[in-house]
Amino acid sequence: MSERMLLKAGALLLGYPDPGMLDAVCAALPDLPEMPGRDLLDGFLASARELPRTEREALYVAAFDFREELSLYLTFQEHGDARDRAPALLELKQELRACGFECPEDELPDYLPLLLEFLAERPQECDDQKLPRRVARALRGIARRMDPDALYLPLLQAILAALPADEGTAEPPCGDAEDLSLPYPLRYL
Repeated sequence: MSERMLLKAGALLLGYPDPGMLDAVCAALPDLPEMPGRDLLDGFLASARELPRTEREALYVAAFDFREELSLYLTFQEHGDARDRAPALLELKQELRACGFECPEDELPDYLPLLLEFLAERPQECDDQKLPRRVARALRGIARRMDPDALYLPLLQAILAALPADEGTAEPPCGDAEDLSLPYPLRYL
């Protein structure tokens, strides 16, 4: 159960900075048991609370909105802007719907904070490890490409402590920033 609590906290904190969410997670923290990743979460919260809201927002936008390789979208991490991203999005949406989870209309179904929330709340019958492994692989890739002193790196590392460990699989295809320059190969006749 503690991993699910950490995933829920990660879902709330990895979204666009909201002071209410930061305060809510800090208030709930005493109820979160000691576990792997807890110290990293504590460190992130301490650092985030020291910063003015506008600075946290600027750091978030600079990291996740202006750097494609740090995009918080699962299928983008797996496929970049390739043509096969659309079918992957549809398949993911159907998988979530089969588990009784309806995605908000204003967000894509592969938004990593949304998927973390799903993983924290999913019913037991949807407890396979394929999606958690995919989310973990994407977050590990983002963490590897993030600056070592980035505010959000400890948060990603804390979330990863609640997800399946690396099985030695290769980094997702968009790990090379140069792959992101074109949406897909263009062919001329």
